[in-house]
Amino acid sequence: MDRKGLSEVVTTLIIILLVLVAIGIVWVVVSNILSSGTQQIGLEQFSIDINFVKASINGNVVTLTVKRAAGAGNVTGVKFIISDGSNSEEFTKTGNINELDTKTFTVTTTLNPVDIKSASVVPIFVRNGEDTFGDLTDTYTFAGGSSGNGVPVCGNAACESGETEMSCPADCISGGAVCGNSQCESGETTMNCPSDCGIGACVPACTGSNTCVNGICVPPGCTESRTDAQVCSDAGAVCGTVQNICGEFVSCDAPVGGCTVLQQCIANQCQALVFIPGTVYSVWPTGVAIYLDSEDLPTDNIYSGYYAKFLAPSQESECLLVDDYILPQPPQQTRVIIKLQATQTSVAAGDSVRLWPTFASCSA
Repeated sequence: MDRKGLSEVVTTLIIILLVLVAIGIVWVVVSNILSSGTQQIGLEQFSIDINFVKASINGNVVTLTVKRAAGAGNVTGVKFIISDGSNSEEFTKTGNINELDTKTFTVTTTLNPVDIKSASVVPIFVRNGEDTFGDLTDTYTFAGGSSGNGVPVCGNAACESGETEMSCPADCISGGAVCGNSQCESGETTMNCPSDCGIGACVPACTGSNTCVNGICVPPGCTESRTDAQVCSDAGAVCGTVQNICGEFVSCDAPVGGCTVLQQCIANQCQALVFIPGTVYSVWPTGVAIYLDSEDLPTDNIYSGYYAKFLAPSQESECLLVDDYILPQPPQQTRVIIKLQATQTSVAAGDSVRLWPTFASCSA
């Protein structure tokens, strides 16, 4: 082989080596880009949903109540965006928000409260060990006030747009009535002014020297001569409370006996408590089991405040408070979902459960 042939071979090898080096450099760059992209995409971004329950403005303080829907992800806080249409302010609030949790936050804005139009919420969740801002999940639009923006101000002597006799009797009750003066005046009702006309108010108003005591007009120096047991007996009450002639409340539980733990007092009579039976279909998260669903629980019941008692052979022996619930929305969802107030339970799929309205009845 002559020198010219050797030179061509060397040149070819050098070209091949340079191509391989170039391919390696390009692969490192592309690999970093792909790795960065996959870190920015996570299930949490699509499964976390936080929505407004209600919001209100009092001066420069904005109160915001939000609820998290069911869905995977570790939410460590939220970011609120308050806007008047032209300017906006952002507020970050930290604190874990678990599935089905409802939490209330307050922020102090420098925007003119009359001009505030909306509030938006952005979840903050953990991804790859770091707090990450998600996408905006909900926006609350405030009702228009007298200027067409912001919210009406109750108590400014003007019945503004969005205010009614029910929501703001101080501004909207006609006829000169004053809600809060202990007189049930013309235009006031038990609905729009319960402080004057509700339970405990005297309708019509007491006259002369008589005073209103828990809804009863009584003369000065009123004295009840009967014992508490006699007052209850005369009223036909075996439980709860009744009033004597002086308007004072008398408990009938002690003098008469009251109800057992498996009874409830309705209209001063003891009636048996009724439990709601069901069967656990599944539980989650695995090893924690504070959520359960059931196919046979009634789909039109209010379960908050009930206590769950799991029957043998269930490994869970405690009466657990129902912290929250979701009723089914057919056809996508057909089972009642219940969240128990606990950090961990021994509830399992197939357990029989009874939901009692009180802790005493659950524990009996």
